[in-house]
Amino acid sequence: MPRLTRRAGTIGLALTIWDVWQRIPPRHRKQIVKHARKHGPRLAARLVQSQSRRRRS
Repeated sequence: MPRLTRRAGTIGLALTIWDVWQRIPPRHRKQIVKHARKHGPRLAARLVQSQSRRRRS
């Protein structure tokens, strides 16, 4: 069974994510991208809003 993890670090994390992404069936990948495009901007805006609230407090 192949390993799912690599060495810690930025490049290791990126390679691990790439490996996992390659194992997801293409149909599911399309669904993930579709949902990310729909909900990603909303989540990013919410994150920025919460960060600015945290700095004010």
